[in-house]
Amino acid sequence: MSERPSPRPLGELLVDLDPTYVACGPETVVERVEVDSRRVGPGVAFLATRGVARDAHDFVAAAASAGARVLILERGRLDPEHPALRGRGVAWLADTGAAYPEIAASAHGRPGAHMRLAGVTGTNGKTTTTFLVDAMLRAAGRTFTRVGTTGNWVADRDEPAGFTTPFPLELQALLARARARGATCGVMEVSSHALAQGRARPLAYQAVGLTSFSQDHLDFHASMDEYLAAKCLLVDQLAPGGVAIAADCGPAARRFLDRARDRGREAWLASRERPDAALRVVRWLAPEDLPEDDEPDAPAVQTAAELVTPRGRGLLRTPLIGGFNVDNALVAVGLGLGLGLTLEQALAGLRRARGAPGRLEPVDVPGSTGPAVLVDYAHTPDAVARALDAVRPACRGQLWVVLGCGGDRDPAKRPLMGRLAAAHADRFVATSDNPRTEEPASIIAQMIAGVASADRHKLTREPDRRAAIAWAIAEAAPGDMVLIAGKGHEDYQIVGATKHHLDDREEAAAALARRRGPS
Repeated sequence: MSERPSPRPLGELLVDLDPTYVACGPETVVERVEVDSRRVGPGVAFLATRGVARDAHDFVAAAASAGARVLILERGRLDPEHPALRGRGVAWLADTGAAYPEIAASAHGRPGAHMRLAGVTGTNGKTTTTFLVDAMLRAAGRTFTRVGTTGNWVADRDEPAGFTTPFPLELQALLARARARGATCGVMEVSSHALAQGRARPLAYQAVGLTSFSQDHLDFHASMDEYLAAKCLLVDQLAPGGVAIAADCGPAARRFLDRARDRGREAWLASRERPDAALRVVRWLAPEDLPEDDEPDAPAVQTAAELVTPRGRGLLRTPLIGGFNVDNALVAVGLGLGLGLTLEQALAGLRRARGAPGRLEPVDVPGSTGPAVLVDYAHTPDAVARALDAVRPACRGQLWVVLGCGGDRDPAKRPLMGRLAAAHADRFVATSDNPRTEEPASIIAQMIAGVASADRHKLTREPDRRAAIAWAIAEAAPGDMVLIAGKGHEDYQIVGATKHHLDDREEAAAALARRRGPS
């Protein structure tokens, strides 16, 4: 099977979209579809949609000049007598934005219809959960794809990711590449932005999961209710016989699961505590109380528990730490079962799963006398508190956090993050995290405004993130732990409109190297 899209007749691309054809028809063949006029060439169909910042109908003349065979336009957006349309094939649709995901899927042969798919949404935990499912599929010997924030796995190779959830043409092309390489299943992060914009339509999922819900993205969604409503749209894409799984996150979980039940789908609550949950912990085990390990080369077990699931009982053994990672693991088990794995295959994958890059990722430098250092992506109030609580039991001394808030993003969470960082840590270094067009000092001041007066003695301000990381690691004692939060796997800092290379893991390693003892 070729990885390149095949030429297709317009009638196949626009099926059920009630097009009005001018100077073309359903039999007109196009080489491919593009939504960017700069990528248009002879034989291409240009699909004009209204974006957040620009309306692509403004670029119809450029697409026509580039040789577009057909222009797919929205009725009422352009005068039919527009000069760029003369002598050009045009297909008029009622709503090109709504049609975009369907056209993208058809342009690539609807690859998702030939794969079993799981979708994951949630404020925090999406990436880790997809990596846990990745580990399960590997353990089961499946060929698969994983789509998400830190990069995409496409059957047999890694590819970079531009967005958590790609836009329709890129997403369908990715799935087509995966299928051409033999993938039969996949797991993907589906962000609230993507759900609100319908990027993942018309994919049908065998399993969908909600990992958590807390404040985020209120620069995009008008309210928390609208934010949750976007998350719950994922349930609408469950295939018949599919299952929805939600971590025990209160009313959000109930709303997510009720929506599934209302649509005649299975709904499983995943909980560390609730005795009525379909996926639940029934007994915690200390690692030293586990039966003899038959995988001596596997990572050391940090968390162990006996689980009850809709497919029977099993023993969870994982190198991950923290209650929220147990939540992620429970949701991942549900997704794995929904994809057709056995419980034994799911648990075997979790035994070796190390989670996602930049998610409580340790930074180790042999010979360093410095503190333990972890890098994490936590960039919401809830995630910061959860990360600090997760690592606290493993900290022998003081717990430090190096944290900033993004510029040109939801300012309401800044004082909340400052308050929680100071409350949950022993030392708080307030710094920058992608200040973009805002002044770093102003962002830090908003964070600090939320710090309780009783916690002010814990605070240090250092706007330079590189310097903040170096200072915290230099000052921390050998038994301390430093959590560098906010950027995780990201290797850049955005100042103004420019990306500058900055990787928290590299900076931490350099700082630890400076604390090496004598060789």
